[in-house]
Amino acid sequence: LQHYFIQSNLRMSQLVKPPPKFSPFEWQQSNNKNYSSAEIERAGAERLQSESKRLTDETDEITRFTQEDVNKKLAQRLKELSFWKDEVNCQLQAVDDEIDTLLKFKAKLERSLEATEHPKSVTNSCLTYRQGREGIDMVHDDVEINLLKEVEVIEGVRSVLVRTLEQTIEQIRRLRSAKYFLQKDVADKKSAISIDNTCHTLNNKDSEINLYENVTQDLVSSVTPADWSNYSDANIKKAECEKQASVALRSVIGGVIEQTCNDLLTQCRTVDLALKKRVEECFNAKERLTVHLDKVNSEIESMESNICKLKEAIEAKLPPLKVAHTRLAQRSQRPNVELTRDPAQFQLVSEVNLIEQSISALETQLEASEASLKGLIRNQLDLKEDIRIKTKSLHIDKDLCQDLRATIDYSDY
Repeated sequence: LQHYFIQSNLRMSQLVKPPPKFSPFEWQQSNNKNYSSAEIERAGAERLQSESKRLTDETDEITRFTQEDVNKKLAQRLKELSFWKDEVNCQLQAVDDEIDTLLKFKAKLERSLEATEHPKSVTNSCLTYRQGREGIDMVHDDVEINLLKEVEVIEGVRSVLVRTLEQTIEQIRRLRSAKYFLQKDVADKKSAISIDNTCHTLNNKDSEINLYENVTQDLVSSVTPADWSNYSDANIKKAECEKQASVALRSVIGGVIEQTCNDLLTQCRTVDLALKKRVEECFNAKERLTVHLDKVNSEIESMESNICKLKEAIEAKLPPLKVAHTRLAQRSQRPNVELTRDPAQFQLVSEVNLIEQSISALETQLEASEASLKGLIRNQLDLKEDIRIKTKSLHIDKDLCQDLRATIDYSDY
């Protein structure tokens, strides 16, 4: 073991050599080299520090100028945003007001359309009622002609109102579409103002500032300033165009409502006047028929009395005729030469002829009177039937049609 340690120490002494030895010249040369190198490095460091200070001052100035320029441009941008926001907002308010106004006109159209429902029903009911007239009173008169025309007028008015209402609904849709884009534009500009206002107020000492990656890359969906201003201008122009179209449509609606109301009122008055005239004509005809019926009834009574008198007169002639016949019959039984044609015989024959002629005349008069009575009775029945028909027609035209038409009211039109 001791031998092993001795051998190890010998090997270590061979491996570790003593440090080299330098001459004084080398020592001095080394010092001079270090002096020169330090001087060079110090001069370079001084130049670099001077250049760094210059560059720092220059970049500080550039950064400050750039930041101020950005602040100015942000301020200018905020003014532009505010200007266009106010312009768009002003147009948005105008469009919103126009929508409210047009909605009121739409409600007027709907009320006008609804106001034609009852008159239409009344007119059709009147036509149906008048189909219940009978006989000669089933006349295609002015009332029926004007009622049929009123149906056409109402249908025509409803057609115009429906078309105008459809145009109004479409215009409201277009206004709301324009309003949507204006609202979206205003909302976007408010958001942009909020963002740019925040950016404008940022400074180097804010705690919210940070570094972000890829912030200088061009945005795919970005637009040019010209496209940006044209977008808002196009929205304003579109909204203004729709607003002007709405104003024109409102003028049309007012004219349509006024004209159709006048048409309905004119035709309604025409029908009412024709119906009034027809009621008066029917009433007068009924009155005249009633007068004639009274006269016919009176004449029937007179004729019946006359017939009774004629029958009594005929009956009164039978006893004298029988007496004359009996006398002639008995005298024809006279015997032989006594059967002479004496004055009594001639007078009896004459009496029989005279009585028979009287009876014949009375019977002829009776037949004529009975025929006249039958004619009077037929006329009485015809008059009564005609009066019944006129009474029914009056009930239809006056009690049904006139009373029903009195409920027509265009005040809500």
